[in-house]
Amino acid sequence: MAQDKHNRMSTGISGMDDMLKGGLIAGRPYVVAGTTGSGKTTFSIQFLQQGVRQGERALFVSIDEPPSELRENVRFLGWDVGKIRILDVHPTAKAYNRKDSLVEVGAQRSVGSLREARQDARAEAMKQVSPDLSPQSLQMMLRQELQEVRYSRVVIDSITSLKRLSGGDDDVDMGIMSLLRFLSESNVTCILITDMPDPTSMEPEILMARGTIRLHKLMVASKAERFVTIEKFRGSAHDTQPRPMNITRNGIIIDSHKKVPKSILKIMQAVPSWDARI
Repeated sequence: MAQDKHNRMSTGISGMDDMLKGGLIAGRPYVVAGTTGSGKTTFSIQFLQQGVRQGERALFVSIDEPPSELRENVRFLGWDVGKIRILDVHPTAKAYNRKDSLVEVGAQRSVGSLREARQDARAEAMKQVSPDLSPQSLQMMLRQELQEVRYSRVVIDSITSLKRLSGGDDDVDMGIMSLLRFLSESNVTCILITDMPDPTSMEPEILMARGTIRLHKLMVASKAERFVTIEKFRGSAHDTQPRPMNITRNGIIIDSHKKVPKSILKIMQAVPSWDARI
């Protein structure tokens, strides 16, 4: 058996390191994708907490949540995130109010289209308030942070919000690719959180990341069930099967030896990019 010469970094998540055959390969960017409530933020904080326990420097770049809310949300786990540096880069939203979110749409538009229209309106309003947040400006902020402190672990939450606030055009895609290249060259192990990407397109963060971990949340008989899959992990063997996942008072626990029932596996295979209700 060939010896693994990679420097491995533990995720701090029970069962995840087993699926990764020893942990993440250090110094590379990874994507953690999933729908709302699938456990993405918990996953990333647990990853940073593991670094803190090992004496490493950890940075959480917050776009979605204010730092105070983030701390409150993980308090039930008994975690002290005081040693994690939280960098709040969200643009000022004080000019955004309810009237900005009201969009005239034809009666024929679906609820999904209305939701998308409201999201587009909010993104446009945020751009008018502060055009400063973009992949390029975030890269500059991270460059300064990494020059001042030697971080080993970085989380960006989320790439989805970063793209919405930046406009989502081709320049943004190029900026995301440049950001991931910068993170790779900076030799930090980075998790980029993203919502479920459009199954008809290939997002730049998915293309450029060295690995993609997807968290699934399915409604099974009116009960939420969670699973995890490793869709890509360059440079290493890994578990290719979905495994059950639970969020407990001790954080995320993955049963890396238990198989997913065939009935659920069929649904996951039928819609690999989207969670489902069964």
